[in-house]
Amino acid sequence: MHKNADKNWYAGGEVVSLDKIMICPDTIKTGWGMWNGTYETTYADTPFIKIPKPEEGYSEAFSINIFTNDKQKFLWSRFSFGEYQAFKKMAVQFYKDIEANKGKVPVFQVGGYEVIELKALNVNIPLFEFLGWKDRPAEFVVPLWEEPMIADGEVSMSDKVAAATQAQIDRQELTDDDIPF
Repeated sequence: MHKNADKNWYAGGEVVSLDKIMICPDTIKTGWGMWNGTYETTYADTPFIKIPKPEEGYSEAFSINIFTNDKQKFLWSRFSFGEYQAFKKMAVQFYKDIEANKGKVPVFQVGGYEVIELKALNVNIPLFEFLGWKDRPAEFVVPLWEEPMIADGEVSMSDKVAAATQAQIDRQELTDDDIPF
């Protein structure tokens, strides 16, 4: 997360230094988010396709997995004005070529800010320079976890999570010891 006031990036409350980042195009989500005692987000089925605002108080939101040049993985998921504007400016630089670069990841140089002066405060929008498409590093593995689907009171896992779980069961890698209670 980026803090407007001090222009620093944070992960888990700690300042992180970002120089270059890769993003996973397969994890892009766009939609709406708000804070109402808890984080609430609603994402479109297809990135960048506008969906109706759920209710007043929601702001435009995005979520994407990133990989830093010092080999750290982060989920960048926000609905602040400045970060959303930064994300949109990033997307304009690479999204049109996404199909021609399947299996690759866009790389960006992090640096500088665009300042937007509003009545009550200035917004510092982080700037990213597109450096090109690169092969995905072996270390840039996106977590398999996806939220379960809930329909008609029944909870079911996504196909990917269900397949991974079944593979562990078949290899007898899951035991009663894996149950946390």
